Amino acid sequence: MITLLRIDSSLRMNDSYSRLMGDYFVQEWKIQHPQGKVIQRDVTLQLTPHLTQETLNGFFDETIHSEHLELSDLLIEELHTCDEILMTCPMYNYGIPSSLKAYFDQVVRTKKTFTNDSNGIKGLLLNKKASIISVMGMPQPLTQKRNPLEVQITNIFNQLGIMEISYFPMDGMINPEEAVLKMEQQKNFINQHFNHQEYATHTTSH
Repeated sequence: MITLLRIDSSLRMNDSYSRLMGDYFVQEWKIQHPQGKVIQRDVTLQLTPHLTQETLNGFFDETIHSEHLELSDLLIEELHTCDEILMTCPMYNYGIPSSLKAYFDQVVRTKKTFTNDSNGIKGLLLNKKASIISVMGMPQPLTQKRNPLEVQITNIFNQLGIMEISYFPMDGMINPEEAVLKMEQQKNFINQHFNHQEYATHTTSH
């Protein structure tokens, strides 16, 4: 059974552009994978604790046990179990939400999700696909291929061995008219992603 791990991080439970687009992505994913399983991890509702010295020590000492380490193991198990990852992420103060940063700090673990030796870093989450839905209030500069959220998340995914990544960015969302247009555009791109042709309205470079 193919499994999708959906990770949400918006503080907004209602009227969240990233959550709404995530819902649409999952809807289309289920059309393509009617027998598939979706694991939902909401780092806002299921708050992930920030990294502490005790937890960090436990990453390197197997004799240390704690609730935080058990949670880290659970989050990592979800990553290993899934075939695809959907990450929805808004921009807060020029970066990813602190709750999502806390999540990454719990799952980027040597010998669990990557190894590091004289040959460099090697990710252990192999043969997985990821999709990033990112939302920014400000317009994206035309000179930048990837927005700051995509760059940071991609760097982490790459370290973990996830190289096949699709991007669905929505920028300039502070403008209501622009927000409606960007939502329509990304719905179209998601349909193209899943090879659905029935939703074809606006298109832009992707």
